[in-house]
Amino acid sequence: MAADLVDRLLGQTGLHVGTSSDAREDAAPQAARIMVTALPGRSGVSFDYEGLNLLTTPDRPFGHAEHAVLARTATGLTLYSANIHSPLLMELRETESGTFEAPAGSSPFPLAIQVEVPSAGRLLYTWSFGEPGGEFSVRITGDVTLVD
Repeated sequence: MAADLVDRLLGQTGLHVGTSSDAREDAAPQAARIMVTALPGRSGVSFDYEGLNLLTTPDRPFGHAEHAVLARTATGLTLYSANIHSPLLMELRETESGTFEAPAGSSPFPLAIQVEVPSAGRLLYTWSFGEPGGEFSVRITGDVTLVD
């Protein structure tokens, strides 16, 4: 049986660092830090993702901060995201391999997150989102490499 996404991520737990690119024209570049940690029973992983830019303020010291859990559930892989962009914990369900979408009405804005392991030690973590009531599009991609 081929390794699933969780197995590939369990094979590269630890600190990943790199960059976070933003598709919006006025966005400043960010450094990205993602800590990947195994869940008990190897049922999944957690992600602690920080995007740091030069435009921080005391009220918002991060361009992006998120704690997410990707786990095997009875109904398949599910991603839960708590982040600075929403006051809700958002549940995202896998719609295709590595792509997780918030079901309609479960998020204050349209959201999809894609998690990819293109090669050993490398992780791509992409946020696609849009305005409330609109459609989502690719906005932010963290491209990080395992360093520890």
